[in-house]
Amino acid sequence: MCNSSHRERGSATVTALIVVGVAAVLLAGLMWRQQIQIRTLENARDQVQAQWLQRAAIDFARLVLVEDQRNSQIDHLGEAWALPLADGKVADFLKNTDVPDEIAAVTLQGQLIDAQSQFNLANLWDKSFKTINPPGVQEYGRLLDALGLDKSLAQQTAQGVLQMDMPIYDLEGLLKLPSYSSAILEQIRPFVTILPILTTVNVNTASTEVLMAAIPGLTRSAAGAFVQQRAATPLKSADEITTLLNKMGASQGITLDASLVDVRSQFWLARSEIRMGRGIFVSSALIQRSQNPLPSGNFTQVIWSKTGKVISD
Repeated sequence: MCNSSHRERGSATVTALIVVGVAAVLLAGLMWRQQIQIRTLENARDQVQAQWLQRAAIDFARLVLVEDQRNSQIDHLGEAWALPLADGKVADFLKNTDVPDEIAAVTLQGQLIDAQSQFNLANLWDKSFKTINPPGVQEYGRLLDALGLDKSLAQQTAQGVLQMDMPIYDLEGLLKLPSYSSAILEQIRPFVTILPILTTVNVNTASTEVLMAAIPGLTRSAAGAFVQQRAATPLKSADEITTLLNKMGASQGITLDASLVDVRSQFWLARSEIRMGRGIFVSSALIQRSQNPLPSGNFTQVIWSKTGKVISD
């Protein structure tokens, strides 16, 4: 009788432990699902708020570019637009405004990059995108050569894209061509862009390699000296390009094509990185600036904008 009573109590204890264990598992599952739902809602909220901040950053960039045009008829790296925006809290920009704590703690960094400091792949074709533009192909070939790549890739690119009968809108589109690999793409990325129209290279902002491409016959050492000279005294007109080359003693063997170079720009790439909550939101936008009002009535317009990636834990 006593043994039977002990067995019943032991069985009840085991049953109770099983019930508690099952309840704990169910509760943990519910809490986990609830935590996932909370995380999902928080991430969605952060993404919407980040998009609003990104739009504000783009509007600020447009304002900077308009103000720059009012004060200067040339574009160079010593101007306000070229200064990167270091990590700064949103609260620092809204000191006299009440903002929620979660917004006040958000950090933002950004930068404007002169898109015409790079070679524009759209220059490989004419305005109608129906025929190859030989000067553009030659310019791209010189850039490839300066980068240690096969210059014949320029002609292959121009022909290959026409044969596909499909314009490329970003550099990743080049991977559709058999001549390109991811390694080549990463090698040319800092020096190449794709803009909606044919453009010149801004000699006040271009790199050594892009200058070698835009000015036929310019050596690497001369291009490096050119960059140093323009940092001290930005060029104010296309005529000053020849003047500077003569001053440097680097004009021999150079044929300057005025259709390839300029001292001002009309396209900029605006990049921003926003740290909010557990996420890092990276975005980019292409901004066009005009000397005359655009159809919208503004002097600037956003050609495209996108979030490159969203990172969250």
